[in-house]
Amino acid sequence: MDTTSVHLATVRSATSVAGARQSAWDFLEGLVHPIAAEAGDSVVLVVSELVTNALRQGGGAWSLDLSAHPDGVEVAVYDGSPHAPRMRSPT
Repeated sequence: MDTTSVHLATVRSATSVAGARQSAWDFLEGLVHPIAAEAGDSVVLVVSELVTNALRQGGGAWSLDLSAHPDGVEVAVYDGSPHAPRMRSPT
């Protein structure tokens, strides 16, 4: 599989997380060499969690990068916060 990537930039809206999930599915469905449905579910779950965190903790604006490589799919979500993430104690 050749490396395929897409960059999606979105601003805060009520449908941001849903839109990010749909964009991830669209990306996965467009791959020349499809991945297993279970792996696709995992990618979409990771996208959903990371975008939710960016909305809650990162000031609202976010961007999403998806890349497919021969050995997997890379997901990266960036937010607009100038502060690095920090570990919190579980409650």
